[in-house]
Amino acid sequence: MIEARWDYIVIGGGSAGCVLANRLSANPRISVLLLEAGGWDWSPVVRVPAGEMKAIMSSKYNWSYMAEPDPSRGGRRDMWPGGRVLGGGSSINGMMYVRGNRRDYDQWAQQGNTGWDYASVLPYFRRSETNESGENDYRGGSGPLSVSNSRVRHPLTDIFVKAGIEAGLAYNPDPNGANQEGIGLIQATQSGGWRHSTARAYLHPAKRRRNLTIVTGAFVEQIIIQGTNAIGVAYRRRGRQISAFCAREIILSAGAIASPKLLLLSGIGPSADLNELGLPIKLDLPGVGENLQEHPAVIMSEHVNVRTLNMEATPLRAIVHGANFLLRGKGPGTASIGHAAAFVRVNPGADGPDIQISYAPIVYDFNDKGLTLYNRPAVCAAVNVCQPETRGRITLTTREPLAPPKISHELLGSDRDMQLLTSGCKLLRNIFNAPAFAPYRVDERQPGPTVQRDDEWHAFIRRNAFLMYHPAGTCRMGTDRMAVVDARLRVRGIAGLRVVDASVMPVLPSANTNAPTIMIAEKASDLILKDGVSFS
Repeated sequence: MIEARWDYIVIGGGSAGCVLANRLSANPRISVLLLEAGGWDWSPVVRVPAGEMKAIMSSKYNWSYMAEPDPSRGGRRDMWPGGRVLGGGSSINGMMYVRGNRRDYDQWAQQGNTGWDYASVLPYFRRSETNESGENDYRGGSGPLSVSNSRVRHPLTDIFVKAGIEAGLAYNPDPNGANQEGIGLIQATQSGGWRHSTARAYLHPAKRRRNLTIVTGAFVEQIIIQGTNAIGVAYRRRGRQISAFCAREIILSAGAIASPKLLLLSGIGPSADLNELGLPIKLDLPGVGENLQEHPAVIMSEHVNVRTLNMEATPLRAIVHGANFLLRGKGPGTASIGHAAAFVRVNPGADGPDIQISYAPIVYDFNDKGLTLYNRPAVCAAVNVCQPETRGRITLTTREPLAPPKISHELLGSDRDMQLLTSGCKLLRNIFNAPAFAPYRVDERQPGPTVQRDDEWHAFIRRNAFLMYHPAGTCRMGTDRMAVVDARLRVRGIAGLRVVDASVMPVLPSANTNAPTIMIAEKASDLILKDGVSFS
């Protein structure tokens, strides 16, 4: 007989896993084991917001999965990120706090996922956050996650918002409130100017609980299945193979790329694919790894006559800004990836925003050194499709657990998505050309005035489109045969196994995915505890 030492085993200490570790272990009678392949989040590269680009370009903190060549963009290969540190993506992301809108979650429920409509998930968004601007019917005031206003207010950010209003957009003081549409400032997951990942918000306050064990450097290679029950995990740590067993459930929270990979390695997935690799089939579940989604985006930028944040990295200014950050928690060291955003219907027939525009008073160059700061005053904005049509796939190329998965995805595989990006770029050009921005605008850096016709826009977009780093959907919830989990996030056909991360999203929300993933984990913790035997 196998001894079950733990009640719950959580695989992955990322945006969702840290939430689960905290909520499940809040009852001292429940024992929880959290396994994270990365390490602790002590480094300033992770903790200081300005270190974001170094963190995401580092193999120490990012799995940096390389995708297959993308035929929709001339065979370009992309890096798909995955957090390799406690906090996961929330420790290396751009910190924008964006939830999505009512339509996004009502769509989930309309696809058979009872309890995932907007009215049902809103309490979990509220439960997760403490909003610096205060609590109301839509925003939380006592949750673990600190959601803060920007602590570096560049003058052109307010000018951009004003220009957007002149271009015909409605002003929206809170895109995470009653209505998402319009243009306004964006908040960040920060506390006192420091990054506030789920590791900082949820895990650190709980790490001394005797019933919670956190193991870092633990690379899970397989979920152990006995019959149709998940009973444990096999993981590798410091060259040793270790097995851990649980009495209640295993919760897979490794992310939209690693979660389907681990299911496949464990014999759960399309039987034809598993047979091809000689993997024993525990369950023929054809949807595992399918439905891969990403937000396609393209950046436009303008030269301006005002000093921007990319010009603040000189040695002397770095000293001044470093002191400002350490002593006051303010200044460029606190900058998130987006300072203002617009959510717009460019297609008049759309039932919600179909384009997101994210603005920042800073510009980077992509080159053979990775990301480097541009050497002239400039601002930029990314245009992305809110709910893209294109779907990709995660598969395996080998039975070797340490080998990366195969990522197949055409970012611009949809004519509709291309047209939405084109319309979004034209709108953004109108914003930059609006009267409020005119006194500060020098010229259009990218794409430049030669791009005018639709075919020229399409060529520009195909050359420059990139991922927003929002992978989702590869273990989607639903009721049809391609669904991997049900509405309670239980893997269909395997008892004692759930998936809780962005992979369960049926459709990408009109948002950066960190806040929705935290919401999913908050709701999942209630589902798990309600389904379990009472621990009174």
